[in-house]
Amino acid sequence: MMEFVINQDMLKTATTNSGALFYQELGAYSGVNKVAAKVMHDIKLVFGYLPQATGDRTKLAKHAIIYGTVEHSPMLQKLAEQKRIDLATITGKREVFLFQVIEQPFEGVESALIIAGSDKRGAIYGLFHLSEQLGVSPLVNWNSVKPARKEVFSLGTNFIYTSKEPSVRYRGFFINDEWPAFGSWTTHNFGGFNAEMYDHVFELLLRLKGNYLWPAMWSARFSDDGPGLANAELADEYGVVMGASHHEPCLRYGEEYKYLRGADSKYGDAWNFITNRDGIIKFWENGLKRSGQFENVITVGMRGEQDTAIMDKESTLADNIAMLRDVLKTQNQLIREHVNPNLAEVPRMLALYKEVEPFFYGDKDTQGLINSEELENVILMLCDDNHGNLRTLPTEDMRDHQGGYGMYYHFDYHGGPVSYEWINSSYLPKIWEQMTMAYDFGIRDLWLVNVGDIATQEFPLAYFLDLAYDFDKWGTDAINQTDLYTKQWVDQHFANKFSEFDRDKLFDLLTGYTKLAHNRRPETMNVNVYHPVNFKETDQTLEQIDQLLQIAEELYQAIDAEHLSAYVALAYYPAVGNLNLQKLWLLTGKNNAAAKLGKLEANQLAEQVQACLRRDRALVDQYHTIENGKWYGLGLSEHIGFTHWNEDENQNPVLMQTWPANKPRLVVTVDGTEQHTEGSPWHKHTLLLSDFLQPDIEQASVTISSVSDQEAAYQIINETAWLTCSRLSGSLDGKEKTTEVITFTINRAAMNGETEGSIVIKLPTGACTLLVKATQSKFTELPEQTYIETNGYISIEAAHYFAKQNATNAQGDLHQFHVLQGYGKTLSAVKAFPTTEHFTIGKDAPYLDYQFVLSETGTHEVELYMQPSNSVTNANTLFCGVQLNDNDVSIINVLPDGYQVNDHNWGQGVLSNIHKHVIKIQADKGLNTLRIYAVSPGFVLEKLVIYPEANKPAASYLGPPETYYVGK
Repeated sequence: MMEFVINQDMLKTATTNSGALFYQELGAYSGVNKVAAKVMHDIKLVFGYLPQATGDRTKLAKHAIIYGTVEHSPMLQKLAEQKRIDLATITGKREVFLFQVIEQPFEGVESALIIAGSDKRGAIYGLFHLSEQLGVSPLVNWNSVKPARKEVFSLGTNFIYTSKEPSVRYRGFFINDEWPAFGSWTTHNFGGFNAEMYDHVFELLLRLKGNYLWPAMWSARFSDDGPGLANAELADEYGVVMGASHHEPCLRYGEEYKYLRGADSKYGDAWNFITNRDGIIKFWENGLKRSGQFENVITVGMRGEQDTAIMDKESTLADNIAMLRDVLKTQNQLIREHVNPNLAEVPRMLALYKEVEPFFYGDKDTQGLINSEELENVILMLCDDNHGNLRTLPTEDMRDHQGGYGMYYHFDYHGGPVSYEWINSSYLPKIWEQMTMAYDFGIRDLWLVNVGDIATQEFPLAYFLDLAYDFDKWGTDAINQTDLYTKQWVDQHFANKFSEFDRDKLFDLLTGYTKLAHNRRPETMNVNVYHPVNFKETDQTLEQIDQLLQIAEELYQAIDAEHLSAYVALAYYPAVGNLNLQKLWLLTGKNNAAAKLGKLEANQLAEQVQACLRRDRALVDQYHTIENGKWYGLGLSEHIGFTHWNEDENQNPVLMQTWPANKPRLVVTVDGTEQHTEGSPWHKHTLLLSDFLQPDIEQASVTISSVSDQEAAYQIINETAWLTCSRLSGSLDGKEKTTEVITFTINRAAMNGETEGSIVIKLPTGACTLLVKATQSKFTELPEQTYIETNGYISIEAAHYFAKQNATNAQGDLHQFHVLQGYGKTLSAVKAFPTTEHFTIGKDAPYLDYQFVLSETGTHEVELYMQPSNSVTNANTLFCGVQLNDNDVSIINVLPDGYQVNDHNWGQGVLSNIHKHVIKIQADKGLNTLRIYAVSPGFVLEKLVIYPEANKPAASYLGPPETYYVGK
């Protein structure tokens, strides 16, 4: 039995006259041959020698690669006739390849690797599959990810693999918002938006098993910039299906009309189908004539210029629908005349984006375009809200639409409430939760994601395209598998660059920085986001950031020079850029809060903020210069302190400086609260330390801070036997030493029934009395997972339910809540499955019980923290059921009355990545059970906070941290 082998010796001794590895047929698709050349270069990276290719089989080596496409390869056909391969397994399928080793395909060749594609893209995917088997990253070209060197690669004689059909028909990305970054990059490196640049983009897309692209369009003209049609011709050669954005119909790009319009232009001087009908029709007609012979998904419909509404505000819904219907009829006729008389064979797409969505649905008085003949066989592209949250989804009745459905998703956005365009801030668990729901709802024909400048989006983009390519592997059934994907992604790109131990650290870095970016995108961060002191959320977040920054630096030091640029581009720059910016604003919040109390620490914090600003600039400069400026320009997007929806008038942090007081002064603050005092007998000088009311809390602290630069001493008097202090005296100088943290440790075994103690801190201007409240009980007489109100409120992570009840429908299908691990802003989340179901309480609605104990009977408020989901229907409602104890179930719409995407409530939700809704309950003293039922699709619960009416816990961004429960 003869294995198929590639080794250094055979490549080294090969010449143009003998020993060629690749058999290249003259009749093969030119794009497939170009990809084969790229794979040959991959082999050179792996083995050190470039393989040869020949069209003469007598010049092949003993081991050869035979590649081709069904019905375009005489050699594959001959091998099939000889029963050496079975092309029937792939013939007629979409984008499938056969990867098989056979012995002695003909004289002189001992074994051959057959790579047979069902079509052009199938053959290309098969060739790139060989690269991946050799350990070559799909990012080998785009991000300079160099493979490990090998001496030999082999496959057994009986090896055979047949790929699957991709789950989603069209899968791709949109280069958008490309100035100043992508535009500067391509101008600097390639001289413009031309075919030389797009060759790299197409390669990236195909290596990631995508097939569909919306090209850059802010200032670019894809079909002119090649130069001429070179871009479109290259895309067609490679089998890349081209599309255009939601406001660029009939294969004409937005900038083209701006360029061609004019008073004397045959296209007229108004992007207006009513006043300039003939000019617009001519414009579309010539676009179809020019590019209709290529493989496209033709955008249809019409929006205003530069992503605006097409008609004025005075126009009625009926006016807009009538105009759009006329546009679609006209475009369909143009496509029949100039592309294919059989419209069913022409892929077309209408994006139901922004104002177009209501034109599709209509209202109770006006029939929309839904089910209209003008949209027969047209892919209906639905959209997220530009911030990663799906909008309306196909109802069960809509899912039999012949054209199918698409989804336009965002990793980048230029628009309100605040743009995000700089570096990756997308989080894989969120992508999984949203896009699996899209697929479950029948959106399976087209997935497109806006990646902005592409740069730093490679990690979520790979996941998005892998999810679209193999939904069976990564989709709905792969719940809580994004960590596994991340680990595999790290191994794929960094196995030969880092040890296993360091790859684990890289995993922590990727998941850590994206989770923090998910909590708040960098452009939307400001001094008022995280609370500077409450619940220690700023300090704890800073601690996470510093740990991740340390990991990033350790990996930076561990990697060698050959692989440094790949690490910088894929991990270090996006991670450190995100983390440093978050740190900058958190330190600014601490600076402002400290300065308002006169703390000299504020000045040191200001210096740390300035260091973050300098580091931000240094990071961008490094990214622009590494590897001889390969990524020059891609970091140019503004990203600090947006004050509007875009970068206009963005502001760096405003820092506060404190001038020392004239005499020795110290201020005491209770950590995690806003309580403070300098001890003056004339002002507040008693502070409450309530941390020990939580039975699981063993330590709490206060901070003593300098208000002057004169030596100031303090003394601590502790007569509470069950408390110990980390120190009982000290002094601060306001210069080298501006703060001292005093930690108190409780010994509950020594409390002897006491629940209150006091500690006196003597200060230069008086004394502070610290009233300490504590509980000794751990409430073990209650069931585990019962939450206890000990400090005025209860905070529950949604995954920590007391009980879970599944349900079944009339068909026997299981309905249940699942925990989404790592999802959300704090711990995790819960969501009901199947994600497409509208559940009925008392019949098929699953529920979760949360058990808690209150100290008083009375009206309480339950604040639900939810993923900022939108309604899956155009009714703009999102329901859950709530039941307290044995009371009646209340069905609650958690979206505000009149809720609309783009209104204030929606805006606050997407910026904070949380939506909150308050429910009033009449709760009993003692044990209570709160039951949450699933009702509407898209309901994702992250946290519940319960407190007495009008006595809300202290303000915070992440919400109160989880309180005590029995067994914690």
